[in-house]
Formats: sequence, C-alpha cells, structure tokens
Amino acid sequence: MRILGGLVAILSIAIGLAFAGDHGRDRDYSDLRSLVDRVQSDLRAASDLEHGNKQRDRYHNAQDNLSKFDRNLAKGKFDKGALSHSIDSVNDILEHNTLQASSRDLLRRDLADLKYARDEH
Repeated sequence: MRILGGLVAILSIAIGLAFAGDHGRDRDYSDLRSLVDRVQSDLRAASDLEHGNKQRDRYHNAQDNLSKFDRNLAKGKFDKGALSHSIDSVNDILEHNTLQASSRDLLRRDLADLKYARDEH
C-alpha cells in the first residue's frame, strides 16, 4: 500500500510538470499567434486595393504560408522553416507589389517583427 501511495504521488507530480510545461509553451506562442493575426489583417487590408492577378497571388501565398506556420504554433510546434517562408512571401509583396505608403509601412513593420520572432526562437 505504501508503494502504491508513492507511485500515485510521483505520477501526480509528473502530470503536473507536464501540464505546466505545455502551459508555458502555449503562453509563449500566443504572442506569436497574435503577431501572425496582425500580419494577416494587414495583408487583407493591403490586398483590398490590388487589381492584378499576380499581385493578388502574392498575397494569397503570404497568407497561406502564415496560416501553415500558425497551424504548427497551435499544435505547440515552432517551425522556423515555415516562418522563413512567411517572411519571404511578405518580402515578395514589398518588393513587387504597388502599395500605398501606409500599407507599405505596416508590412515593413510586420516583416521586421516576423524576422525578430524567427531570430529569438
């Protein structure tokens, strides 16, 4: 009986530590998920002004890459490669699309924040 009580105590501690570790990871990724949401919103606002198919395709590509990255974050996985693809696709918009000054400024800020997130994780 004494052994069973010790096993239950050890199991309880292990489960508590596992949940504490997962909660901390989720909290860290919630900031990144908020960043992804902000970038997605800025991309949607900028894309509303686009008329060419190629320019719209760049927005779709960037949003798709960000969505893939976010799906991994939701599962507790930071995928640096997916984030790099997202950064490249936002950069493609900045380099090739015609943008209003306000949209360009927002997307540059977003790009810098995505790069910072990649470098810090």
